Amino acid sequence: METIGDAAGAPFTEMHHALLFAWMAKAVCEEAGDERGEQIISLAVRRYGEERGRRMAARARANDHALDMIDYFAYSEFKTTPGAMSQTLAARGQDLRLLNTKCPWYTAWNESGLMKWGCLYCREIDSAVLRGFNPELKLDVVGTRSNGSATCDFIFHGAKMGLRNGAILLYRKKLRPGTKAIQSWDYHVGHLFTTLEKMIVGELGESGHKAVDSALNVFAQRYGEEDRLRILALRRIFT
Repeated sequence: METIGDAAGAPFTEMHHALLFAWMAKAVCEEAGDERGEQIISLAVRRYGEERGRRMAARARANDHALDMIDYFAYSEFKTTPGAMSQTLAARGQDLRLLNTKCPWYTAWNESGLMKWGCLYCREIDSAVLRGFNPELKLDVVGTRSNGSATCDFIFHGAKMGLRNGAILLYRKKLRPGTKAIQSWDYHVGHLFTTLEKMIVGELGESGHKAVDSALNVFAQRYGEEDRLRILALRRIFT
């Protein structure tokens, strides 16, 4: 697994990740129609999330860790910018309830008028990552802000995070994967683009290429041609 260092320009952030997704989803829906476009994007997000989950599982196995819910949190691949995310953790017996009142994806889509397409990401991503990590684990997505809920509301069954020994286990496990589990946002942007592009072109052919190019052109208008080319160069890691 290759980790990306800083590229020639400023490193990508969650904002780039969020907007790239929404622009690609928008372009596909405009090219194929909302119903077909949403189907394609939903399938792509599931594939992307499951691939992330499988990478996390591979790291956990390499450290001889069981693929339980504590490991799922310990091997998370991303870290958000300080202040960009606001979360509350509430124990529910053997389960963990996580409430998000602020997240950089929602902020990016809301500020750019892209919530109609960004919300497709939130409908699939959390369940997909957990499924890729261990399909026997259970997550209830009670609601997401991008789809109209007051908060993003998740219940992770069997997390035991409210128990003292569960918290200690998480702390100890984080010491071993440490920052090695965290991937740069260049890495995540490259993975997102490559997975979406494969699905879009595979489903739509030449129309898919047109949609992808359209989204990249919008990205370049916002961030510059150098960053558009950087996304294309990141394909090498995932192909």
